[in-house]
Amino acid sequence: MERRWHHRTEIDIPATLAVNGKHRPAPCRIRNFSASGLYLETAETLARHQFVQIHIHPHGVSPRVIDGMVIRVEDGGVGIEAETRFWSQALDWR
Repeated sequence: MERRWHHRTEIDIPATLAVNGKHRPAPCRIRNFSASGLYLETAETLARHQFVQIHIHPHGVSPRVIDGMVIRVEDGGVGIEAETRFWSQALDWR
């Protein structure tokens, strides 16, 4: 049984994923998020404990960059723990 500290909200938002050592951010999709992280659908090959940046352009606010670390790797996606807790509260997810 999987246990979570925060409620997870399902969503489908385009974003870009910046990885150290790569010249261009790669497209990805935010599939769900919580106060402490998010799940990305991506074709990028990532490793646990790798640091990344997720660039999003939410409605009504300036573009945001979420710094995080890969904590889960699955086929087609990764779980990211955000560096800043409650990062999602300032965003309009419409």
